Amino acid sequence: MSALVSIILPTYNSESFLMECLKSIQGQSFCDYEIINIDASSSDGTMEILKTFPGIRIIKQNGVGLASAWNQGILASNSKYISFLDSDDWWNPNCLQLHVDSLTNMPGLRYSIGKVNFFSDNPQEFTYGFKSSLLSNSHQALMPGCFMGERTLFNDLGFFDESLRVASDIQWFHDLKVSNIPHVRIEENLLNKRIHGNNLSYTTSKTNTYNDELLQVIHRRLRNLKSND
Repeated sequence: MSALVSIILPTYNSESFLMECLKSIQGQSFCDYEIINIDASSSDGTMEILKTFPGIRIIKQNGVGLASAWNQGILASNSKYISFLDSDDWWNPNCLQLHVDSLTNMPGLRYSIGKVNFFSDNPQEFTYGFKSSLLSNSHQALMPGCFMGERTLFNDLGFFDESLRVASDIQWFHDLKVSNIPHVRIEENLLNKRIHGNNLSYTTSKTNTYNDELLQVIHRRLRNLKSND
């Protein structure tokens, strides 16, 4: 019998913070979940850490990038609900329970979004492109680690765009937002998102990748709006 929730956990040379991430899942007050790890051929101690947590489904990534890992994890799941967690972040202990309670207490809701707390282990060294003011309090956020939703959403909206290295989640969550699909906002902090020098969004912000992909997303939205006129 499938778990109610599948947690999609991509890894690639993630040993630095992975133990803290996994312990935050293990410490959840809600227990009817499975962890689906999609690993991009890690060469550090990632596998050794993963194997210390029994029951994790470890799957070798077929494609390249986060969008590919997320999609592969979704396709491997048979659960009703999907959630995502990056290997350098961690959840508060009531994260999954609040999501599940919010979704099951009112019929018809298909996804929930909670708040994120950004933090840095070294707050004096903010990465390029990150606003230090975001560290002051928690924020409602349409991002993977704050989300839980029905697996069927990906049949309705499509999967993450694997041609986008950085902005695939931005595009997908924009599509989700404008879809007017019934949902609930959870007014509590659920996700603790670590800001550090190897964050994909911030390392790519030093190049043109991030801006170029955001422009692609905007142009696609404009084309869709014109086609619907």
